[in-house]
Amino acid sequence: MQTLYQSLVTVNPVTLIAQICNLFLQLFLFRRLFFNKVQAVLEQRRSMLERERSEAETAQTQARELKARYTQELSQAQAQADSILSQAQQEAAAQSLAILQQARQQAAQIRSKAALEIAREKEQAVAEVKVEIADLALAIAGKVIGQSLDEPGREQIVDRFLSDLGSQA
Repeated sequence: MQTLYQSLVTVNPVTLIAQICNLFLQLFLFRRLFFNKVQAVLEQRRSMLERERSEAETAQTQARELKARYTQELSQAQAQADSILSQAQQEAAAQSLAILQQARQQAAQIRSKAALEIAREKEQAVAEVKVEIADLALAIAGKVIGQSLDEPGREQIVDRFLSDLGSQA
């Protein structure tokens, strides 16, 4: 049995040459039959990886550009919103000033109308008082004189009395 194991472990030059020839023959056949196909598959994978890498770089560049554009559009939108808000505030301030001015004008008109109305009513009251005073004065004068005055005489006395009263007032 030892001989059997020793023959497996020992180096036989014929077997060694046959194994080397077998190895070269396998390499030659592998190169002839499979090497081009394996290399084509490897080249295909390499080109696929390069293509994916370039696509990833392109996508990353596009993403950066989109981000920059969106950031710019966002800042423009913010500026536009600020502008609209500022304009709305200015318009509101202008409207409030216009409303205040209109209210002041209406109040001034109401005051002037009220003053005119008061003056007219005062004149009317003064005229009524004058008429009553004149009637009273005529009645007193009629009793003092002891006679009644006729219509033309009465008008003369009333006119004179009213002119005297008007000059005193």
